[in-house]
Amino acid sequence: MRVKLECPVNFLGHQELDRILESRKMTLCDEDPQAVIVNPGTSEFLDTAYFEKYKSLKVVGTPSTGTNHIDVAGLKKKGINVTCLLDNKKSLEDIHASAEFTWLHIMNLTRKFTNAVNATAGWRSNTNELFLRSNELHGKTIGVVGLGRIGTKIAKYASTFGMNVCYYDPYVNNYSYTKVKSLKDLTECDTISINCALTKETAGMIKPGVWDRINPGTIVVNTSRGEVVDEDYIVWLVKEAGILYGADVLRNEQNIAALKKSPILSLSKRTDKVVITPHVAGATKESQTKALLTTLDLVKKSRKIKKK
Repeated sequence: MRVKLECPVNFLGHQELDRILESRKMTLCDEDPQAVIVNPGTSEFLDTAYFEKYKSLKVVGTPSTGTNHIDVAGLKKKGINVTCLLDNKKSLEDIHASAEFTWLHIMNLTRKFTNAVNATAGWRSNTNELFLRSNELHGKTIGVVGLGRIGTKIAKYASTFGMNVCYYDPYVNNYSYTKVKSLKDLTECDTISINCALTKETAGMIKPGVWDRINPGTIVVNTSRGEVVDEDYIVWLVKEAGILYGADVLRNEQNIAALKKSPILSLSKRTDKVVITPHVAGATKESQTKALLTTLDLVKKSRKIKKK
């Protein structure tokens, strides 16, 4: 099978990549591939025109759970299948990078780690200690939005740290944690972690009226998708309600010019109450290798199905 790899593979040695491809009877081909593995971190939307030059293309794979960077419907109309990591949910259980990075955001905002790194000049002065004094996680309550793969890992991490865990997910019943009926029921939490998938139902879900009564100092972390939240509302929550916000995602990631106009990104440059990272939660060698292997297997399986 001829495959073009547009996703990052520079963390693999040439021999390791050759071994991976040979074991699957695949060869690299940039001009006329039967399958393209796209870069989920692309800064452009991959519409049908993007793939028109590949005349033998039968399947597109993305080593990610999200597919909002691909015109899935348009490709399917052309008879081109699209596959992502959600097509093999079992393999996702062994991918931990995004959950770990989410927890890093939570710890950072809770213990003011970024502030501390930038405050060594004052060392243990009274002013510095007053500025950097923070809170413990133990005994606090975290609310998880979406108790799927990542949300469940966050709940386990939180339990290990001695936190109380509640969650909002109308499609999951996990009796190890406290389920709430509404997003509004999370306003009493000390921390809220947004981990749901982007769907028609969750798009713009965090909007005016949802957390208007949230407690000042509440930490909200979003590592799901930027489109899940109303960015102007998040700015309002920071400025008026006094929350702290951390995110690894923003809206318009396939339109960098629009992304750079994000009100959240702009606010992060003016206050330490907002910490934004450039969607790198999944960027570890281990997770990206597992994601690549799974995607290659899904592409090969998809090709076999189409042949039948």
